[in-house]
Amino acid sequence: MPLSEFGYRLVNALYELIFKEKMSPETQQFFTGTSYVAIGTLFGSLLTFVFYIFGARALGPTNFGNLALLSTVGVIFSISMQMCVLGGLKYGAEAHSDSVQSRIISTLSLQTALLTVGSIAIFALFSAQLSNVFGISIELYLFAIAYGAIVTFFALTTNLLRSLFRIRAVALINALQSVIMLAAFLIFLSADIRSWQAAAFSLYLGYAAVIVIVVVYLRQYIKLQYDRFWSRKLASYAVVTLPAGIAGAFMGVDKILINKFITTAAVGIYNAYYLPSITVAIALASIFNVTFFPLASKSRDKLSIFRKVNKAVPYLAAALLPSMLLIEFIIFIFYGSQYHFSAELGLLFAVAATTCIFYQCYSALMASEGTSGAKVTALSAVIALAVIIGLNVTLLPVIGISGAAVALIFAYLTADLYLVSRWRVLGRASQKTR
Repeated sequence: MPLSEFGYRLVNALYELIFKEKMSPETQQFFTGTSYVAIGTLFGSLLTFVFYIFGARALGPTNFGNLALLSTVGVIFSISMQMCVLGGLKYGAEAHSDSVQSRIISTLSLQTALLTVGSIAIFALFSAQLSNVFGISIELYLFAIAYGAIVTFFALTTNLLRSLFRIRAVALINALQSVIMLAAFLIFLSADIRSWQAAAFSLYLGYAAVIVIVVVYLRQYIKLQYDRFWSRKLASYAVVTLPAGIAGAFMGVDKILINKFITTAAVGIYNAYYLPSITVAIALASIFNVTFFPLASKSRDKLSIFRKVNKAVPYLAAALLPSMLLIEFIIFIFYGSQYHFSAELGLLFAVAATTCIFYQCYSALMASEGTSGAKVTALSAVIALAVIIGLNVTLLPVIGISGAAVALIFAYLTADLYLVSRWRVLGRASQKTR
């Protein structure tokens, strides 16, 4: 029996066991698309882990902490740069003609370019003040601005592919980005260049190469045209989703707080747990959401999807919790003698990763409802951020890194419960079609 057929039968059997019904054609399309993304993303994630393992070993906790701070601050900077990207994904996926998709994509690309240039100018102008706020050096601050810009265009190109349902292409670029990034870093290490700057340049190169390839691939859709209707539409959706984007980006504020309350080396230790738990969780959720969000956006019965997700949650939790703990333990073996694994801390991060996956899925479903759902998602992200900051400030001085892990658990769990409590928002889409 071919491996693909075996995989299909296994997924089909599990689906019927959990939901007590056969797969619909739409569900089959979802799992087929997800399988393509899973292959590419898992391969890419494996190479990314190799990159970070080499980074942790070669850089040591302090410089590894600097690398974590660079990406954290860079993602915060990207908020203003990519604020319109999610709207482009939603409306692009809903469009039914190539001409409409081309207008959306072209307008979105120009908007993102203008926002990026403007943001870079502002962040550079206030570099002295903002670097002091984040508690990092000017050099690290400037590297973070560059990271924010390049991550923005990577998110843009990836979401353009998703809006066009080029799922196989998404899988390929995820893998390719990791291949280039790892290859570049290995070249630096072979030349005995062991610094967080070398790791940063490797990240930049991986993202930049993929951006160029996708732009060439989608050249028929990207034109020098600016549609005012879609510009206003994207801007309106961006205003609604911006609080969620801000809160989501600032979820990494725990690393900044650890740097302030403890040390940069502590950030490196924290990141060593974060990568095989939360980062893996986000990667798994992204595999799911690459296909799930566009399909959910097109669905007229989102409440039915919500009920199916609820049914799957207990089964997923039972599988995810021990799996996350095992992944952490294995990864720590490769980190080297500078990093010691704590079962207690590992369990806390495993629980946090499990609740994180549920949050990513529920928030994607809610955001697919449109502006009303996006408002709920935005508020859930703000709630999570408030919990993160409050508990970190309270617990870090008392129990150290464990306090940050506890804060993650309660932040994601609180946000999950809030999203579930607002299920009636999803029912409105079904009522409109009756």
